[in-house]
Amino acid sequence: MERQTLAISSVPVQSWGALFCDEEAMRKGTIFRELYKPFFAAEEQTETLQCPGREQTEREKLLARIGETAFVLDDLTLYLDTHAQDPEALSLYREKLQEKEELSRRFAEQFYPLSRCCILNGQRGAEDFCWAGGSLPWEGECGHVEL
Repeated sequence: MERQTLAISSVPVQSWGALFCDEEAMRKGTIFRELYKPFFAAEEQTETLQCPGREQTEREKLLARIGETAFVLDDLTLYLDTHAQDPEALSLYREKLQEKEELSRRFAEQFYPLSRCCILNGQRGAEDFCWAGGSLPWEGECGHVEL
């Protein structure tokens, strides 16, 4: 039997373009404006997700910033996997990495360490290697709602 090609795919190469701000990128699922394709043709939700009638605490705001910055770093990592020499992407990656490290350090100093990289930045400092300062996820702290 003659060997035939079943299919040939054509995937355009992504280019660097306009970016969403960190908070919006987290909501949209990408930092790249040109890649945003809403799944539903419904009106977009624009309000922040939080409990009605309850302001975010400083801890929650800082956690949100850390999560948004980490998301941007993840998306930049995917882009840099195929565009390793892109100077704009590399510059933004360095900037966001430094920002995430600073936010994590600040969080550890004010509240508790989020990772082993921040343990010695915690409230007790370098004299104590301990995770005990923070709430565990199953204790309800992450999604706590006042009733």
